Amino acid sequence: MTEPLGQSQVVPYLRGLVRAGWVIDLVAFEPAAADEDKIRDVVAHLRDDGINYIWSRRRASHGLSAKAADATEALGRALSRALVHRPRIVHARSYLPGAVAKVVATLVPGARFIFDCRGLVGEEYIDFAHWTREDVRYRLVKRYEKVLFGRADAVVTLTQSLRDWLRTERLISSHTLVEVIPCCADLDRFRPDALNRAAARSRLGAADRFVLTYSGSLGSYYCDEELATLFSFIRRRRPAQLAVFTRGDTDRLRAALVREGVADDDVWIGAVEPQDMPKMLAGADAAASLIQPWFSKIASSPTKCAEYLGVGLPVVANRGVGDMDALVASSPAMVDAGRMSRDELDRAAETVIARAGQPEVPAEARRLAVAEFDLEKVGVSRYLRLYEKLLG
Repeated sequence: MTEPLGQSQVVPYLRGLVRAGWVIDLVAFEPAAADEDKIRDVVAHLRDDGINYIWSRRRASHGLSAKAADATEALGRALSRALVHRPRIVHARSYLPGAVAKVVATLVPGARFIFDCRGLVGEEYIDFAHWTREDVRYRLVKRYEKVLFGRADAVVTLTQSLRDWLRTERLISSHTLVEVIPCCADLDRFRPDALNRAAARSRLGAADRFVLTYSGSLGSYYCDEELATLFSFIRRRRPAQLAVFTRGDTDRLRAALVREGVADDDVWIGAVEPQDMPKMLAGADAAASLIQPWFSKIASSPTKCAEYLGVGLPVVANRGVGDMDALVASSPAMVDAGRMSRDELDRAAETVIARAGQPEVPAEARRLAVAEFDLEKVGVSRYLRLYEKLLG
């Protein structure tokens, strides 16, 4: 919960559930290198919110034996708590937590199990070429995936695309409760703000340049080279700056920018604390969310899109990722990058410059964010709806 993803995509939802009257015990791991003082702060804040955080450090290794040891430890902590307090719902995010939660729910009388699927792990390893379909690890993951989906009392997916695929593949029955809950944002924090915009542009040294922003991880399935290409096409049309807010490795992006002939003076790259992200995004004129359209990405809902739209930015996004095809077709706040060919990125650059100059686009971006990605109205309310349905 000390990491940005925990802060944006776990804690806010739990706070919403607590406000609605639920009592929450949270079992999770902190990174091996996490700062002790930061962990204590998080534990204290969660306690103030009414959330009991039961944590330990995860092992640094990603090997199977280390994961198994982590899971066994989590099972011991969760089960000891559950047998005393008898939870009505055991709710797990992703595969290993799902394995732990299913055992707990089986052993606690009357408990219902929710499998909150954050991605297709086996397919991700295939897409990354780490495994083949003949790999015993892939087969084991797929076998247990079938158990998790088949035995869950309810399933949460991030996208309608994944929900539909699960039904087509008969991994879930027509009677299984399914709720689609995309990655949402706190739109009280991510909102247009003229003062934030002026302060951010001053910090960036943007002057009167067109600022394209990108936030979050780089590398892996994120498209560093395509981001560099998109920015180079924008820069050819008008003075521009690329502002990248990341803690990730930027070597690949920097090399791609050099190949595209982008000068260092037109790039700002740096880490931004989660609490400062709304302020920094407000300094941009447009944003990008470019992700490899691999099969595993049908499960993906980029948090960055919700945050960009919340502050009123038009967003360049590619097709073939989660529910992005429908989103791109639904609003002028979304700019279609297709499958990210150079021609498509060139057209997207021209379009986003034009859209950013239209006075109605920031309001449309905000409208879309509220309709699709509002933390309270979409995220928390759908979890509450699922909990209520599950307990009938």
